[in-house]
Amino acid sequence: MHFSPLLSLPLFLFSFSTLINAQPPNQFILQDENVHDESVHVKSCTIKLPASYQQISQSSPQKSFPQNNIFNVTQAAGGINNVNTLLSFTRIPSGSYGCQLAVSFTFEYPIYSSGSTQLNVWALPEPISSTDTYATYFPTGGRGVPKDSYLFGTTTITGQKAVINSQVCKPSLGYLFQIASATAAGSVTFADAGNNLSGIGGFYLTYNC
Repeated sequence: MHFSPLLSLPLFLFSFSTLINAQPPNQFILQDENVHDESVHVKSCTIKLPASYQQISQSSPQKSFPQNNIFNVTQAAGGINNVNTLLSFTRIPSGSYGCQLAVSFTFEYPIYSSGSTQLNVWALPEPISSTDTYATYFPTGGRGVPKDSYLFGTTTITGQKAVINSQVCKPSLGYLFQIASATAAGSVTFADAGNNLSGIGGFYLTYNC
């Protein structure tokens, strides 16, 4: 199952939210923001869950969309109609070191993908704001390198654990995900239902290991 990159973003978010609510109770454990942003200690590492996910849309470059728990990255053939996801981590304590971005899922976690699914992960220079839009990162309206960012790594969401990369810790860290291919159609979508606290799946940050 996959969603078309041409589906309008508000309609997509509504449709995917409906799909989540239709899952069996044990399939998704959705958490409120206060729980979702907690840190826990596992062995010798501290683990932090995302503060938010947020989509930006090339077809609505000046529009900001609500922060949520949905990872949705799509692109139509020809490298157009991009929807990218912003991922934010906040309240990282001063003096923390070795911030490492990773993703993992439990067995048969629902991930919906099609076409070209390799993703570029861009590290952003400033904390993510709820008012950010596509034009914030792509002022000319095209695709490519987000403004003032650098390529942090590449990944393919397969349902397995993957480490993206490590960097110097800051109080807030933000990342932008886009389809890596400049021309091929692709789509990757899942709902982050918590990781390590709930044992379900999604992105997380480790530090002080």
